[in-house]
Amino acid sequence: MFGRKKFKYTDLPPGDRIRKLVEEYLQEFLEKNGFKLLKSELTFKRKIGDFTQEIYFPKSRHNFGKTNVDFWIILSVKSRTYVKWHKKQYGFEPMNDFIHSWYDKHIDEWKTEFREVHYDLAKFDNDKLMKDIKRNLENIGIPLLEKVSDWEKASDYMVDKEEFAYIAKIFDFYLIANRTDKAIESLSLAEKWYEKYENVPNERFEEIKIRKDYLQQRV
Repeated sequence: MFGRKKFKYTDLPPGDRIRKLVEEYLQEFLEKNGFKLLKSELTFKRKIGDFTQEIYFPKSRHNFGKTNVDFWIILSVKSRTYVKWHKKQYGFEPMNDFIHSWYDKHIDEWKTEFREVHYDLAKFDNDKLMKDIKRNLENIGIPLLEKVSDWEKASDYMVDKEEFAYIAKIFDFYLIANRTDKAIESLSLAEKWYEKYENVPNERFEEIKIRKDYLQQRV
């Protein structure tokens, strides 16, 4: 016989219930790995050198009582060092301080049977769901954060994934890593990639031009 699904803290409002379960199942594990839970929002943060890693648990605005208790996970790496470097090199700040960011559903290696569109504590066994999240964070999420908390490896990751919409950052991160050779190559790869598509935003070509001009000034 199949056991009953285990639902926990069903007397709490959805937001409080999500936080309670995150604290119960994940806080100790994440704190042992150097993350700290913010009081202001359901986000864990840790600083690694030039990089700040975040694990954020946003909740659906459609949550209601015991029937909808949806949330998902966003992993991010940010760097104020990049903002300062960009301002010094180009005279203006970048659009944001992100190195990279992922929604759990968009990470191919992140496998789960406890999620439809989002994780939902009203539909799935809460104990199994939370343990599954911990497993994915330990085996997939945290290693991914660590992988891109390195200038060269962050660019390598985006090149491997053909994420040339971020060519400006790919180029810049290679320069910060003192890999000018890879920075130059990335511009050519991006231009070839853009040739495959119509309606590439003009901003992408402008970003390449700015960086080619920057290289010319360095010669």
